[in-house]
Amino acid sequence: MTGPPDGGRVCFDATVDVPPPAERAAAEAALGHPVSHLLPAADGLPTVAASVAGDPPRARVAWVRADGAVVVRVACPPGRPSRWRPVVAAVVEIATPGLDDRVLVARAAPEASSVRPVLASEAPGDAVPVAGDGLALARLPAGVAVLGVDALDASGEPIGRLDRPGLSELRSEGAGVSGRLGSTHGMGAGIGGGRWAPGLAEAAFEAGYAMRLPEWTPPGMERGRPRVEPDVSYPAAPPALVIAWNGADGSRVLLRQAPAPLASPDGGGRDATEVDVGGVTGVLRGRMLVTLVWETPTRAFGLQVRGMEGARGVALRVARSIPPGDPGPATAGAGPLL
Repeated sequence: MTGPPDGGRVCFDATVDVPPPAERAAAEAALGHPVSHLLPAADGLPTVAASVAGDPPRARVAWVRADGAVVVRVACPPGRPSRWRPVVAAVVEIATPGLDDRVLVARAAPEASSVRPVLASEAPGDAVPVAGDGLALARLPAGVAVLGVDALDASGEPIGRLDRPGLSELRSEGAGVSGRLGSTHGMGAGIGGGRWAPGLAEAAFEAGYAMRLPEWTPPGMERGRPRVEPDVSYPAAPPALVIAWNGADGSRVLLRQAPAPLASPDGGGRDATEVDVGGVTGVLRGRMLVTLVWETPTRAFGLQVRGMEGARGVALRVARSIPPGDPGPATAGAGPLL
């Protein structure tokens, strides 16, 4: 995609086909719900209709033939694009009798005007525009791996990339959906890839924001050094900050935090308990190894508590003792990520 220096009309790498209103109306009639964006039927392939539904929100996509028959429907994993993580995406491959198709289904943050797949080929991927509900759709060549997805602003400059670890790859043969889900937020995990910082000030300088520390931790535990851990899915996003309190008996309280919102919200599940943490809802899991994940408007938190009696109560008390803190990273606001 290219943009003129005077900020005028954006030109896309690929021809942008605007589907006729009748094609959208036919897809909506076949599916029984509004369609936010679609790929027109082309080269013998049916219309691909997309919309967003649910809480947390997820993109749903369907292949609809000209006669109104719905060949297959696929719901992508939930995701929330944001300033810090500007695109969530899945590669959806359909292999049914008479239909072989492969489509990038992406949702972009308001700061993005288009998205561009990063392909494992000599030919670069084409930028495609962001449409209703932040959706972007692109047909992909068969057999070419997608290494990531770039979000682009109105001038065609990248504002962030989703790397392959966070990209979901789904396949349907009509009867069901299989594949690989992208990496989730990992806020309740232990120590990951990154580096140790000498102290809190150095960690804050590197990450662009200061840690919010709890006002209470179990007595007798010793606080360790902070750790700076880059986001494996979003290399341009601010890193997470991690710190742990350790007991002589092997017990540990580990706190992880990063700018909110998370791109992969916690959807709960059978083993999850919703709890109140300072007026917001957190998700509590486990008995002996306990995790608690919650988000404020500006910060996401994850706690891991292990090796102690009443670990669930400890996690809640630690979480509720963390003060509201600052408004967010020092790099917040307009302009490129620092």
